[in-house]
Amino acid sequence: MNAQPGAYPAACGCGFRRAHPGRRLRGSLPACGLLAASLALAACASGARPSAAAKAVAAPAAPAPSPREIRDDAAFLRSLPAAAAPAFTEAEAMALVAMPLACLDHPQANPTENPFSTQGYLYVYDSKPRLVDAYDKHRAFYGCYDWHSAVNSTWTMVEVLKRFPGIPVGNLIREKLDQHLGKSNLEGELAFFKKAQRFEQPFGQSWLLKLDGELLRWNDPQARKWAANVAPLARYFSAGLVKYLDELPDATRIGEHPNTAYSMSMMLDYASAASDAPLRRAVFATATRFYVNDTDCPTAYEPAGASFLSPCLEEAKLMSRVFDRARFASWFDNFMPAVYSPKFRPLVHPFDTSGITDPKLLAGKSHLIGLGLFRGEAMLRIAEALPASDPRVPVYRRLAAINAEKSFQGFEGAGYLGSHWMGTYAVLYELAASSAPGSSTSRVKGP
Repeated sequence: MNAQPGAYPAACGCGFRRAHPGRRLRGSLPACGLLAASLALAACASGARPSAAAKAVAAPAAPAPSPREIRDDAAFLRSLPAAAAPAFTEAEAMALVAMPLACLDHPQANPTENPFSTQGYLYVYDSKPRLVDAYDKHRAFYGCYDWHSAVNSTWTMVEVLKRFPGIPVGNLIREKLDQHLGKSNLEGELAFFKKAQRFEQPFGQSWLLKLDGELLRWNDPQARKWAANVAPLARYFSAGLVKYLDELPDATRIGEHPNTAYSMSMMLDYASAASDAPLRRAVFATATRFYVNDTDCPTAYEPAGASFLSPCLEEAKLMSRVFDRARFASWFDNFMPAVYSPKFRPLVHPFDTSGITDPKLLAGKSHLIGLGLFRGEAMLRIAEALPASDPRVPVYRRLAAINAEKSFQGFEGAGYLGSHWMGTYAVLYELAASSAPGSSTSRVKGP
């Protein structure tokens, strides 16, 4: 695809063409140690498996059409296989929450070993790197390989406990949250970030806001205390992110951490819970500035490199919250290729990672395994935002299950480079699949 004014290079996983006056909408579409061992035993006792099958999407009754016969959404749906992603039961939650519980207390590697760490957060540099004194009292998010993963792991524990208050590891979750979200821990975080400039902005900081939003929605005495402890850091991040968005010249559209649309979705989760009008206005204004004229999303570029999310789907998921239902459907007609078209094929088939065996590529392999969870969650949220009668809705739901099923099947091959974060994104998918009421991805109205 040739670059147009305002477009981005294909190597960056973008290259959107901007809509031009008079463009007609697409007419064919109608509108680890002991803790880990204990958790594993508990999960086995409860029958939990990360890849446990739930009820499959009903298999089509009619024979699948041949490729030449696929010219509309209904025919394409009949061509898709059934898929079985796990149901979000207490047993499944036990297996998923075991991942953050097993890594949350393990300090991150020093910055020379982990590029997502930073000098001064957890290490002091004297003759050689050493851990900050009493880091467990003055830092909150020091485990699970990197800072943002420690934050989203904390969110996972909060979400699981909210969803399953009687879960067997409930007391352990509360103990860990109390240790990590103590007043002195969050005061230490705020003191560090006041000197850290733009460390973890926007991705990690947006995750912190999402965590605080989830605490604010939780009617629980301990949660209210934890939310009060997190609030000063959340307000500091919110103010910084408003400035960041206002000054951002254009969106980052890659399939990894810097993706602008993904971070803005998390900002909206917090803005809704905290009634943060300035942040909500900034997100809506920035999303409109960046995305309102996007068209023909280049799905052929997906996945690019070691992507763990879909730039096309994440942008659409965000805009489903910025626009009302009718305007979103109209924008989406112009933005995403028809599901039965050859252009859409890269989003149909989960990425096959079986050929990646080089140890140096395991981090990227874990991203590609987890990609199906991101795709699945985004597809479900898009389906939720489209009119109920839209023929794309059942297609997106089936594709969500197909992509997520593949990710669940690949958990064992992801290793620690995947397990320290994949539980979080499995929970996000499960929440979307079960349409959990009050979940943190509820729709947000415009300012």
